[in-house]
Amino acid sequence: MMTFKSSADVARLHKTDLAHPVITKLADGLFLDTQPVTIALMEPHDVDPPLADLCSTEDVTLEGIIEQGGIFLIALQTHYGYGLVLAIPDADWLTGELRLCIKENLYH
Repeated sequence: MMTFKSSADVARLHKTDLAHPVITKLADGLFLDTQPVTIALMEPHDVDPPLADLCSTEDVTLEGIIEQGGIFLIALQTHYGYGLVLAIPDADWLTGELRLCIKENLYH
């Protein structure tokens, strides 16, 4: 998983990565705000059943899910004011409960 907490962090992401334009655009808007937020780009080895549980945990509220450029953006807000955006490529390795959770909550 790659995490981004500032616009400068985005420079670590290869420009050829499918997620680069999506993460860059997202970072440009989110990191201007004063609220603490992290963007996490998920990779195949990061996806396991506990990640799908974020859709129903009591400490985190699912704010919404959208798709941009082949990347699912999952906006989460903790009850103590911290924001997290999970960026998950719409790839073959995205299966099971997590894909189902994304599809059920995807904003159209």
